Amino acid sequence: MSASQAQALKAALDLLRMPSQVRVMRSAPLPPGVLLLLRLAASEFEAEREAGKINNRAPDANREAAIFFIEQILLASNSDAHRVLGLDDTATITELRRHMAYLLRWLHPDLSRDPHKARLAQRVLIAWNELKAGKRAREGQNNFTPHLSRAENSSCRQRALRATRPPSERHTKEWASAAGFASLFRRRIWPL
Repeated sequence: MSASQAQALKAALDLLRMPSQVRVMRSAPLPPGVLLLLRLAASEFEAEREAGKINNRAPDANREAAIFFIEQILLASNSDAHRVLGLDDTATITELRRHMAYLLRWLHPDLSRDPHKARLAQRVLIAWNELKAGKRAREGQNNFTPHLSRAENSSCRQRALRATRPPSERHTKEWASAAGFASLFRRRIWPL
């Protein structure tokens, strides 16, 4: 139990007591200790115990405040991807993953048939995918050659290597033959 966790829980309880402060809190930086709020929303027993030690309130009161804070501040329609996951832009991919997991434990459509929660879960997944792709791009992980070393002359290796070539090289070789032209349409997955 740390002072930072107490700050986030206190902010959530204050917000529940005074919902008129939502606009102010949306523009303010997130309080430290948002992870405790995510754990409370996910009904984690250890988090309920920690929150009870901080403020001596019933677990349901702490959970209600945490959920209200998450819905109004983190999952607001104008929140960026980092804020949706309850972090700032200095967060590591491990922290992002942990926060995403707690949010989905609470919002997952298989656990609740509430369509509102399903929409919120979709926002969480979109934020997670956006941040994950951004982190990988910054780390240079998007510029890799697929590992298909076991099948040196297989067609899947050739397709994978062709996909890593610049577009100018790809089109000249594929359009050179009628078979290449037909394969373009066979491999294309058309959206419904």
